[in-house]
Amino acid sequence: MPLHEERLLDYCRVHGIICYLPLRRDWRVLHRTYKNREYNYPREVLVPMFHSYLFAKMNSQQREEIFHSKSITGILQVYDQERFLDELRVVRKLEQIAQTEELEFNCDLKEGDKFLIESGPWQGVYGYLTKKEKRFQWIVEIESIGGLVRATIDPSKYKMSPG
Repeated sequence: MPLHEERLLDYCRVHGIICYLPLRRDWRVLHRTYKNREYNYPREVLVPMFHSYLFAKMNSQQREEIFHSKSITGILQVYDQERFLDELRVVRKLEQIAQTEELEFNCDLKEGDKFLIESGPWQGVYGYLTKKEKRFQWIVEIESIGGLVRATIDPSKYKMSPG
């Protein structure tokens, strides 16, 4: 059923559960018919960055309560809190960058050279070079929360070092 992330977000807010739903820009095409003519309108929408994921901080009572929302099938337990918070900081950076740049989200890992981006909006993030399309256009993959985000960057605008 679509929009479960947003339903769960609303449920959490109503029940006082601290939560975070990272969003990214996407385009939907609306199909309209007017006087027997069809029109297509592209419209920018915000969609969840990670399909079927919502991040929440809960106590044991809230964990029991949240299953009554009918929008949840499971809860992933986080054991390394410090590492998880670091990954959430990366997700927050990705969410901010996704507001202005096109990002393609991909959960398949690829082989490639690992590097640390030391400047620009991706500063402090590790990535993998997957393809050089042109001299100033690289496709890189940024590791985050069990998946990858694919972005096209201009390497001349970033300072990078081997990771």
